[in-house]
Amino acid sequence: MPGADWERQVETTATAYRRMSEQIGRIQVSAVSQDGAVQVAVSASGVLTDLRLPDRALAEEIMACIRKAQAGIPDKMRTVMLETVGAQDPNTHLVLASARERFPDTHREQRQPDSGDWDERPVLEDIGGPA
Repeated sequence: MPGADWERQVETTATAYRRMSEQIGRIQVSAVSQDGAVQVAVSASGVLTDLRLPDRALAEEIMACIRKAQAGIPDKMRTVMLETVGAQDPNTHLVLASARERFPDTHREQRQPDSGDWDERPVLEDIGGPA
């Protein structure tokens, strides 16, 4: 049956892409300065995920500052998306959810327990529609 072969191929391809995505999501690449004083790790997307300096407190402060800056990315993206494609575009929610997953609001996480909902706001509120 030709339809079954096509469906099986689609399923096989989808499984392979999911596996690839999961493996890429786990990629970490590290580098060390020539004198060994500075060590960094980045994700597959190039985001700095770890920084080690002789002054560990300074490294932690820098990483906290980076996460704080990254947490502002989803709101900036939301503004641009609403101004360009609008709240009615179904991809807006998906893109914003992905950005919030990659760059969580560290203050929100500290204030609110994880409820399983990525930010506890209704979808339409998140993309600029009525709550």
